[in-house]
Amino acid sequence: MQIGHITESDNVPVFRSVKEAADRPYSYVFLASKAIPERATTPSVLKPLLSAPYADDYPQPTYVLLQNGLGVESDLYHAIKEIGKEPSIVSTALWINTNLLQPNVVEHGTVDRLIIGVYRHNDFTTVTNTAAEAALLEDLSAILTAGGTSVTIVPEVQRQKFSKNFWNVAFSSCATLTRYRLPALFRQPPSDPSKPYTPYVSPTTAHLIEEYTIPAIRATLEELVVLARALGYPDSIDGISSTLPGEVIENTRKLHVGPDSFHKPSMMIDAEKNQPLEVEVIFGVFAPGPATIDARLSDKSELALVASFKNIKLDRDEIPLRPDFGTKGKQVKLRANFFPVKIPKRPLYEYEVTISPTNKTAMRRVRRRIFQLAEESSDWARKGLQGNVAHDHSSKLIAAKKLNQPLTIKVPFYDEDEDGPKPNGPEYTLTIQYSRDIDTQGLFSYLEGQPQYRGYDILPVISALNVVLSSHPNRSGGSGVMVGRNRFFFPSEAAPASLGGGLEAWKGFYSSVRPSHNQLLVNVNVCTTAFYTPGNLARAMVEFQESSFGARANVFVKGVRIRTTHLNYKKTVKNLASFNARQHSFHTDEYGTVTVETYFKRKYQITLKKPDLPLVDVGGTKANYLPSELCEILPNQAFRGKLTDEQTASMITIAAKPPNINANAIVNRGLNELGFRQGAGSLGAFGISIGTEMAVVPGRILPPPGIKYGAGTPQVDDRASWNLRNVRFAKGATLSNWAVLLIRDGNDRDEFASTSDPELMRTMKGFADMCKNSGMNVNNAPPTVVQCQLPRKDRVDPSRAQAISAIRTTLRSLKTKPNLVLVLLSNSDKHVYSGLKHLCDSHLDLGQLQYFANVALKVNMKLGGVNHALDQNNMNWLMQRPTMLMGIDVTHPGPSSVKGTPSIAAVVASCDTSFAQYPASMEIQETKKEMVTNLEKMVRERITLFQKRSKTLPERILVYRDGVSEGQFQTVVAEELPAIRQACTKFDTAKAQFRPKITVVICVNLPNNYLTIVRLAHMTQQGKRHHTRFFPTEQENADKDGNPKAGTVVDRGVTSVYHFDFFLQAHGGLQGTTRPTHYYVVHDDIGFKADELQGLTNAVSYMFARATKAVSLVSPAYYADLACERGRCYLHRLLQGISSGGSTRSGSDAEEQVFREATQMWHGGVAGPALKDTMFYL
Repeated sequence: MQIGHITESDNVPVFRSVKEAADRPYSYVFLASKAIPERATTPSVLKPLLSAPYADDYPQPTYVLLQNGLGVESDLYHAIKEIGKEPSIVSTALWINTNLLQPNVVEHGTVDRLIIGVYRHNDFTTVTNTAAEAALLEDLSAILTAGGTSVTIVPEVQRQKFSKNFWNVAFSSCATLTRYRLPALFRQPPSDPSKPYTPYVSPTTAHLIEEYTIPAIRATLEELVVLARALGYPDSIDGISSTLPGEVIENTRKLHVGPDSFHKPSMMIDAEKNQPLEVEVIFGVFAPGPATIDARLSDKSELALVASFKNIKLDRDEIPLRPDFGTKGKQVKLRANFFPVKIPKRPLYEYEVTISPTNKTAMRRVRRRIFQLAEESSDWARKGLQGNVAHDHSSKLIAAKKLNQPLTIKVPFYDEDEDGPKPNGPEYTLTIQYSRDIDTQGLFSYLEGQPQYRGYDILPVISALNVVLSSHPNRSGGSGVMVGRNRFFFPSEAAPASLGGGLEAWKGFYSSVRPSHNQLLVNVNVCTTAFYTPGNLARAMVEFQESSFGARANVFVKGVRIRTTHLNYKKTVKNLASFNARQHSFHTDEYGTVTVETYFKRKYQITLKKPDLPLVDVGGTKANYLPSELCEILPNQAFRGKLTDEQTASMITIAAKPPNINANAIVNRGLNELGFRQGAGSLGAFGISIGTEMAVVPGRILPPPGIKYGAGTPQVDDRASWNLRNVRFAKGATLSNWAVLLIRDGNDRDEFASTSDPELMRTMKGFADMCKNSGMNVNNAPPTVVQCQLPRKDRVDPSRAQAISAIRTTLRSLKTKPNLVLVLLSNSDKHVYSGLKHLCDSHLDLGQLQYFANVALKVNMKLGGVNHALDQNNMNWLMQRPTMLMGIDVTHPGPSSVKGTPSIAAVVASCDTSFAQYPASMEIQETKKEMVTNLEKMVRERITLFQKRSKTLPERILVYRDGVSEGQFQTVVAEELPAIRQACTKFDTAKAQFRPKITVVICVNLPNNYLTIVRLAHMTQQGKRHHTRFFPTEQENADKDGNPKAGTVVDRGVTSVYHFDFFLQAHGGLQGTTRPTHYYVVHDDIGFKADELQGLTNAVSYMFARATKAVSLVSPAYYADLACERGRCYLHRLLQGISSGGSTRSGSDAEEQVFREATQMWHGGVAGPALKDTMFYL
């Protein structure tokens, strides 16, 4: 950077330090530094200007940061805010050909180019300078230009800084890691021996560079494009273009292909000199720097509120009030993905909308179109609705002012691809009928925690506000696509990622209004879901079916909206036919009875290319069959079926982004797309405004519990994990009379040659040795080894029933029944896996497991052992008196299951003082019923086993209930709690009644295991899976990915105003942004204090037996989830949409028949004496 030629006569002062210079006001302060904020933060360098007396005596200057990297301005911004001043910061992207050769010796080149723009905190998407910003930048540009610097002014500088990262991240890193300058990638060998140079591309390795090196660099650059989309940068010339990777590679090639290229990246020089590297700040902690906890949380009003609860007397089964706040652990500050919402203290007005006639209005698409046409009509504005209302495109309308009554709007209907309404075409009438005033004053009283408002129903006002806040992303004619409840996806910004099989992943945002202490908040989170890839239906259908064995084309096509290519009309696919164009014939007046193939040839001169594909039915009450190759999938359609395993794996990879990326996407693109930043939609008319800064809340990091083994003490790391080196199980089980089942499934490369294969012998010995070394007692007798050759995969047998039959025959051929079978599979075929579990659990009463790492953990537990326990300090509460830990969960059939497939309920419970063994009771029940039907019986079974093993009855039962939505908390208390109590009465005796103290804690989350992730795509009901995320404000309180550290607990700021709840992230994140579990106490006989329950829940999360780490969901609830998943194996065919009576049933009689079929498949569950009292489900 140049500011002109300075001579001695200019009398320009030169200072030795910032402190020495802090004696006068400045218009501009330039700071040039390497982007290594960990070494010397910007506020620390400028501290004399940011503290008294300078900050009190002089106005703050405009700071010009000549620093590479993203987010380097944030700590300075917060530091200026801390002293009560408004920051004025100019960011720069600087191209200057200089290298630091040695201390105080800098080599200058000829390049000196500067891009300048105003820094806007957490805003990467505003692309217009205000008049004041433009004047500031022009003045600054004039100073720099006078000195000879080439200056470019831009309205949004962060994307310029980001694009500069492209070269540094890819090419500078490549040069540094390889220690070769960039001509080594592009320059040909010298043609003139008298003019030698190095490096250059050797002819012997040139093909390797083109085959591996350049593609690896391109992949890195393309990953940066994905990151740019997440940050909100559009795919445009003034954004981050998708063509940028190719352009960067080509421009770099041009610079370094000639003989005169001698440039060495500064990062490479730093590495050679063993100096700190200049790094590009992209990942890490989101918005690092000083953070101030919200004033409503630091004024002690929450403490006074909770103290006042002690004077409130509750009825027996009222949801308990918060007893206190937790204090144990290291205090930290966290950002939460919640933004403050301000609403006026005046009522809202709710109206019910009815549409007549009702013909076709059951279709969401038709309803949306009717509302769109109504909004475009003159009546909408004339009758006072324009700009004053928000609606859900269905039946609810919220108005900012009272509307005249009666109110009707007539809508001549026509589709979007039609020019206008047709004569005598359909006409709908919207009748907008006043329903009620919605009082907001009661909400304010609720947020303040006034005692008389603790039972106040805030749902009507929260629901109304959600309708208003969704008015912009869900607007008629807008680009947003609403999927489920409060989730919005936008096709224009982030390019979709392919999932294969005709589907692609779209990114979007979730928003929902939430109450908290003294503040209404809106929760905003990123979300990802599957959409259809627009294109030919036949091609996509085949791709989906071929993407995974067992994938059914009917799942793909059902409900998809298409446009026909022969007549250009739009239809919705109702179903897939069981016949094709050559098989199906119908009668026509023109040609008599013809096949579909012949009809299209004669009628439209179309020769079908794929006549053997099944036809699709696009009819209404009457079938209308079309060849799928004549159908084009329309854009912007969410896929509502079940993803294949391969697509699920891709979805996890695509969705798992680091916290910094997700947080930036929320505060930039999220707030913009939802219309919150600009107050879009109806927000202004309602007087609603939304803050753009995430809430800052207090949190604590709880210490990990001590882990106890039979021998050896493992060290728990920062990610709440440990290893098994030099430790032995707390209680080793006995492994004897075991067998090995070798399954051959046509995967020769990964299979053992035979039962006598030496490699198989080594594997079995390794398994036995692993069990012995872990502390198990292993019989020296060799296992029986049997082999089963499975029949080839056949689409006629999609659930592989023939394979399971072959396995059954093989296992029954064993002369003596083993205690355990070690199964060696050559692949992860889910159909074989599920069938094998069902066969052994329910039919053969035979324990089995698949061989993989840490298998000894599962073997020991299945055979009744104890892997590890908590140390004495953490067991104190559990050991005070006989205590049972219980987990309850219910799992439901997905959208691709046979209609009427039962739900599965599971209850697990500890049964001894080790709190390690959790045998399970499992039942099938009414489809999609949330509450457990036979809970009394299942709890009775668990108490019976506890009494048998512990020789006493539990005095306390702590229940962790998973799988319940927020709106059903009271239902758990009203229905399930009495069932638990009733189970206890069965143990009354003539001498005493059995009335243990019972505490019920709802767990709102799902564990991040493979099986449950498949189900996440189908869960849209609020509360089943919360959207709260926390972001550390300081690196020391974050893990290496920028997530909160394991043990982080939050019970203030974003929790219930009245009730006893908290968020706990017991585990260390493995990938992406970690999700805490929300624990909510709905009944508490035991009388927990916050520290007691939070500490116990954190400690019990370390007791999950099949892993050497803490888990995301407290262990009893996690076990109940695993038991439910095991139960799904027993109903595998129905859950895959396959029924012995066909998969297209409808009506109550058909559902009853499906339930009977499921009962037969269930086969009594796990009732055999060998397994029923074990953790067979691990």
